[in-house]
Amino acid sequence: MKNDIDSILNSLFSGGKLHVGENTQSRAAREAEEFLKSIEQKDRRIGDSLNRQLGDLEKINSEAQKSMEEMRRLLENDAVPAEKQPEEAEEKPIAKGAEEPPRDVAQSFSAAREAAGGTVIGQDAFLDSLFTAFRRPAVTGTAEGKPAAVIVISGREGTGRHSALAVTASSLAKEGALKNGRVARVDLTLYPNAEDGKLLTQDLFSALQSESDVVLFEHFEQCHKSLLPMLASLAETGSLQLSTRYALQKGMLIDVGTALVPNAVSELRLNGQYLVFLTDQKDAVLADAFGAPFLAVVTDFCRTDAFTQESLVKIGHATMEALAKRCAERLQFTIAFGEDAAKHLAAQFSPKDGVESIDRVTERAFRLLSEEKLRRSASSLSGEARVEDGALAFVFPDFTVTVGEEKQTVNQAAVEAVKAEMDRIVGLQSVKDYVLSLEQNYVIQRLRESRGMKADVPTMHMIFTGNPGTGKTTIARLVSRYLKAMGVLTGGQLIEVTRADLVGKYVGHTAPLTQQVIRSAIGGVLFIDEAYALYRGADDSFGLEAIDTIVKGMEDNRENLIVILAGYSREMEEFLTANSGLKSRFPNIIEFPDYTAEELLKITRITVENKGYTLSPDCDAPLTAYFDRRQKADARTAGNGRMARNLVEDAILNQSRRLTAGDVSALTKETLETLLPEDFELE
Repeated sequence: MKNDIDSILNSLFSGGKLHVGENTQSRAAREAEEFLKSIEQKDRRIGDSLNRQLGDLEKINSEAQKSMEEMRRLLENDAVPAEKQPEEAEEKPIAKGAEEPPRDVAQSFSAAREAAGGTVIGQDAFLDSLFTAFRRPAVTGTAEGKPAAVIVISGREGTGRHSALAVTASSLAKEGALKNGRVARVDLTLYPNAEDGKLLTQDLFSALQSESDVVLFEHFEQCHKSLLPMLASLAETGSLQLSTRYALQKGMLIDVGTALVPNAVSELRLNGQYLVFLTDQKDAVLADAFGAPFLAVVTDFCRTDAFTQESLVKIGHATMEALAKRCAERLQFTIAFGEDAAKHLAAQFSPKDGVESIDRVTERAFRLLSEEKLRRSASSLSGEARVEDGALAFVFPDFTVTVGEEKQTVNQAAVEAVKAEMDRIVGLQSVKDYVLSLEQNYVIQRLRESRGMKADVPTMHMIFTGNPGTGKTTIARLVSRYLKAMGVLTGGQLIEVTRADLVGKYVGHTAPLTQQVIRSAIGGVLFIDEAYALYRGADDSFGLEAIDTIVKGMEDNRENLIVILAGYSREMEEFLTANSGLKSRFPNIIEFPDYTAEELLKITRITVENKGYTLSPDCDAPLTAYFDRRQKADARTAGNGRMARNLVEDAILNQSRRLTAGDVSALTKETLETLLPEDFELE
């Protein structure tokens, strides 16, 4: 701009004189005038922009003043905003203290107890103690930041512990004594290893942030003992100091070590939840696991009782009512029933499975009745449930549905097929005798159970020891098919793995990898070849983690999973010391002996026949001598049956070379299919 002004001034002044007058409208003057006008326009635009901004600021300031005046008015008049009128405002929590709660709170607990009693049958004393435990904080008060209460629920499986807790929490929520009645469940069987601490931390965080009224911990005895202090800390202090720093990302805790991050989480805190520990163990076991300080903060011990016959009949009656209602709503079948049907269901109760054993009968009945509904066009029918010939029968005008005892069926044809295949296996008579004994024992134990006698199907997990090539994998495959045919297993598949399939490559990888393998084997047989390779000494943390996970998987699926370990005899003895629970879980150790020379000759002959060839009688003597020499030298490395099969493969190739060396057109069928001594390399 400075250069433009200088140019204009130079044009107006020359020789020290101002050139004006008649030359005022000269070119230089016009340029100066235009320049001044442009400056004025720019100034005007800048001024307009500033005026607009000032106007916006004044408007914002005015609105802010109005908001402040409204807030001041609300505070002075103690007014409630329109969006939350008094009748819609959140109910204030009951003040904590040691005084007896108001009458309406007591009435809420009383109404909830009455409602729960209509659902939970046969556990009146337990239910009373459970409601007392939940009411205690309202009477005695709780310290800030501590759990509302710490409750231990004990008793045998199948006595309604889970259902009673769920019904209690739900009924209290309906009466307004709890926020929502939800129960967050933490299954401690998921943390069998010391390395699972971070996973447990994540799950505890999720449970505490879920806003559930109750956090339920189950199976503490299967959690690694080094992790139990985490739970004890929550119960005793209401908080858990974390050993490392975590960052919260998308609702998940992310381990950030010592990094400084915003909103880092260094501890977990309770939000006034009830902590419930459920177990079937005695109090002494609980004390040994958690310690005396933990027991000191337990507010209530609630224990279920064994069901009486009277309570079982009531449960049977309630179950039949539920079935009748379901049939009326879904099938349009109206079903009447009497006391005999309720007593029949009560007789189906199994202490092992609990009330679920009764539910299975009615579920089976509903499936059968549904099939009749699909086959018939009638929109509605009326019938009666009664007991006929020891079975529950649903009698309608035109048909009867009988719900007999649900048994695991035996596929006799499949059993015989496996036996026939086993007979064709050379040698291993002691092994085959053991496998066949599984059926005999299983049949007797099931017969005892059906007659009300004590039945105990023995552990079928096995260890196969012996040198390579002795038929371990073949027998394992037959065992899986055999147990499936007998009805012991539901799938019958054989999952064959080694260390490489079970042990991960980094920390935290092994347990999920092993669990995935176990899941694929449920219903069948998990065969771990060279199992001793899983244990490479006390410093092999990955291998030990895999072993611990396998032991837990066996326990969790003991009725539908068979695990067979295979390996050398000496190495397998050392392997059993890797975990204290291994030896007791594998009582069946079956030794696979090395094949004799005569047995190897039989295997050779069978292999030759299966491939469409015949073995010349002249081969018997040299093959027997060869097998005898190899087995005496080192049966462990000779290969046993594998050696015989490999020998046949090589002989077939050698025969082809021998025959193609002459006139191929002159070869006869007998010549083409016969293996001679010179075809075998026996040196």
